[in-house]
Amino acid sequence: MYLETHLKEQTSEWLDNLFTLPRGMFVTIHYSGGLSDNRDFNTRMLLERLNKQFLRKLERKLGFRDRTRLEKLVVIEKGKFRNHVHMIVETPIHISNEKMTETIQGCIRSNTKLGSSDIRPFYDKEELVRYLSKEVSTQEIDCIDLKNTFTKKKCIFWNRTG
Repeated sequence: MYLETHLKEQTSEWLDNLFTLPRGMFVTIHYSGGLSDNRDFNTRMLLERLNKQFLRKLERKLGFRDRTRLEKLVVIEKGKFRNHVHMIVETPIHISNEKMTETIQGCIRSNTKLGSSDIRPFYDKEELVRYLSKEVSTQEIDCIDLKNTFTKKKCIFWNRTG
């Protein structure tokens, strides 16, 4: 038990220090159809691809191109209930919270494999990061979607070109 608690605390602290995110949105999206129930490796790969499609569309709608990207932390939860994703997405300084919410909702509605969602601005990044690392354990460390997570700080643990 101590090891799991320590691992969660270390992960939470690492993520909190890695992301700047002066302002942003906390987004929860449930997957539709069979994607919400399956927990195998192939489903995981499909979920990562769906996240990538959603985030790329969001970045294009907000005017971001190749090298300038939104900072984001993506966590796929496969807990006791349906598969779903939690994201912390940076809100650009030139976009209001209302416009950001509308843009995110539009991107979700345009993908039939994404279902219900909850979008909220956040004000306490540290607590939110602690919440997102709740499924990190010695058996389950792949909940962070590293392929779709992007930070503006350098990180040696994953390839940032994706």
